[in-house]
Amino acid sequence: MQPSITVTGENVKALTHPLRVQVLGLLRTYGPATATALARRLGLTSGALSYHLRQLERYGFITEDTERGNERDRWWQAVHRSTTFDAQSMDPTAAEAGEAYELGIIDALHRSVTRAHVEKATWPAAWQQAFDLSDVLLELTPEEAERLGQDLLALLQSYPQRDPDRGPRPGTWPVEARFQIMPVGQGTPS
Repeated sequence: MQPSITVTGENVKALTHPLRVQVLGLLRTYGPATATALARRLGLTSGALSYHLRQLERYGFITEDTERGNERDRWWQAVHRSTTFDAQSMDPTAAEAGEAYELGIIDALHRSVTRAHVEKATWPAAWQQAFDLSDVLLELTPEEAERLGQDLLALLQSYPQRDPDRGPRPGTWPVEARFQIMPVGQGTPS
């Protein structure tokens, strides 16, 4: 699996549907799966999911796992561990698709946090305590905010990365560590 892919004006179309963002996330987190297994997890039919899988494949986000399955069951796998996106470098003709992609990420984040909150009561006590929804209000320049994002990403990447091909290390669970850096308040920041 390659480290990352950058969303561009060419491939952003594959990620404009929130369902595709979810499917890609599932394949990255849990490893290869069939359309049937993914559809069951998402509450869909495999037929309804097939079009979305083909779009993700067409634009290079997933590929068929030819070492698994048979002629009846096609297995799919993510090609990259992560996705990078720079809206400012997006071609203006793809701006609407880039906006739809960002909204899909926001939707996936909301679903993920909500699911964790609902399931939290069933977790072992140590994992319940590890659950965190902290925030810190800072006062930064745009340059400081950009440096903060780079520093946070470097820190997160220094921890063991999830590798669904390797399987989990004993005592670990997949953990999503997300961060957002965004101005708050009304009007234009000074």
